[in-house]
Amino acid sequence: MFPLGQLLERTSARFADCYSHAKLLIADALTYTLVLLALTVFPNVSGVQQAYADDQRSNAEPLSEKVNDPLARLTQIQIKDVYTPAEYGTNAQPNTVQLRAVFWLRPFWFLPLEQLIRPTIKVVTVPNGKGSSTTSSYDDMQLLDLFVIPWPNSEETSFRWGVGPYLILPTSASDRVGDGSWQMGPAFGFSYRGISNLNISALLQQATSFAYTSVKSVPISSLTVQPILTYQLGKEWYVKSSDATWKFNWRHNTSSTIPLSAGFGKTWRSSTGYDIDTSLSGEWMLYRQFASRTEQFTLNFQVALLFPKLKL
Repeated sequence: MFPLGQLLERTSARFADCYSHAKLLIADALTYTLVLLALTVFPNVSGVQQAYADDQRSNAEPLSEKVNDPLARLTQIQIKDVYTPAEYGTNAQPNTVQLRAVFWLRPFWFLPLEQLIRPTIKVVTVPNGKGSSTTSSYDDMQLLDLFVIPWPNSEETSFRWGVGPYLILPTSASDRVGDGSWQMGPAFGFSYRGISNLNISALLQQATSFAYTSVKSVPISSLTVQPILTYQLGKEWYVKSSDATWKFNWRHNTSSTIPLSAGFGKTWRSSTGYDIDTSLSGEWMLYRQFASRTEQFTLNFQVALLFPKLKL
């Protein structure tokens, strides 16, 4: 057996070696992190050239056409009030205030695809029952991240499409609001502008619950489809059918709803670095199954701040 002094000396030496290796590993990790940050923040020359070409194409598109396009190269902040004067199954009049941001991210060296990131938060007023009493609360937050696929060439085909993840976060502050579950799934969107003044597009989002915030929460698997049609009238005026969202729940005896919307809007140009879009539309419920409480008629008021010169 080694004397106690030698044992302590060897143990100290081994500890010093381990400490030196740990410092080297930390230094390597910091180096890799700095390199990754550099690649993230500073795109290469081809990325800059591609971004410049995208800017040229984006500037040629009418602003009033891009505001409702789910794949448009446009950063914007939307504020919408959804008022329901008549709803099936209750005498209350629900209301939703929605804040949505859309960020357009240009391609970078390590990720040569455009991105459209869209977080959505809501404050909702929902019925407490068949009477007129209501409860107001934050709703679940939604997060969409679409990667725009560069094939086929949109300049030749007038067609753009993208895929990405869709996430629902259980941020509701009341048990009467929200689903009480984490949900995730794929999303798909497309836009076609091959017909003069007409934009045909759609956004599909599928969500499946995988974690729950309460024992009362139930599993969810649903698909939402948002069909979008806009037609340019000239002088930044347009008519649209873009606010209705069809929802299909896949589980047994769960609801499905198909509404229809129609409205008009106008984009207002300014010299302050941002433009303003305003729109008004109505929404009617065409079909419902297993949905005893859902909107019958809805009014949608929207104001959007548009930042056509802001490219992230």
